[in-house]
Amino acid sequence: MKILGIHGIGNHRPGESPETAARNLSATWAKHLGADGADVHVVYYADLLREDGAQSGDEELEDLTPAQEELVLELVNAQPADPGPTAPGRVAQGLLTAFLRDRLAALAESRECPEWYMQWFMARLAKEVVAYQTPGSDRDEVRRRLREAIDRHRPDALVAHSLGSVIAYETLHGTGTPHVPLWVTIGSPLALPKVVFDRLDPAPVADRGARPHAVGRWANLADPGDLVALPAKGVSRRFSGVDSDDHVVVHQGFRFHHAEKYLQAPALARLLATAA
Repeated sequence: MKILGIHGIGNHRPGESPETAARNLSATWAKHLGADGADVHVVYYADLLREDGAQSGDEELEDLTPAQEELVLELVNAQPADPGPTAPGRVAQGLLTAFLRDRLAALAESRECPEWYMQWFMARLAKEVVAYQTPGSDRDEVRRRLREAIDRHRPDALVAHSLGSVIAYETLHGTGTPHVPLWVTIGSPLALPKVVFDRLDPAPVADRGARPHAVGRWANLADPGDLVALPAKGVSRRFSGVDSDDHVVVHQGFRFHHAEKYLQAPALARLLATAA
């Protein structure tokens, strides 16, 4: 069985070439999947989304651009267990940063994770998503890497985590992308209003996205505690052609969006078994 993966946010591997990073990620995913005998390859693209001069750990709310702040704000306001008031539509940047800091502190407490980690996570997410959404050569190269990997490996299943699901959605809609029998999205923000769903390429029609033409079956897995996979059941509600949209608890503690637990989930193993 051939499995192709595409990673999500927070996977930049400084000091490694893109080829080495892809090999190391592939080995990690193969271990977590536990799919004996499977041929597992992961597409690496995080090197393309780093800001010039950025250092590992440079993730401060004060450094966010207005577009990045908007993404964090939408994520915070989309949380089902609302830990505080909703932000007004437009506020001064300094006040918005203070508001976000307070809301993220409440979210961190509800997830029993350190405040610094919640701030780092949201800042990293915002920077990588906005970097990918910005038209240009880097965005084109991210898609090219995935398209080339699909063409080279001809996978039985494509597993796309986090931001990787957005990249996969847009790439699979592209002309000439080879057929993928099974596409599994895990921890996906595809249905997040305004900052993701409404900025997809191709754009939704009549407020609905659609299963890419290159995909045979589309299955979505989301942990109800994943702060990024929102809103609940959003993928099946906002997209046509979704064959299954299951919410299963796979995480514990503050590792609420990590790929590791999704890859180890029995629900994913059952889906992949149908593609073998």
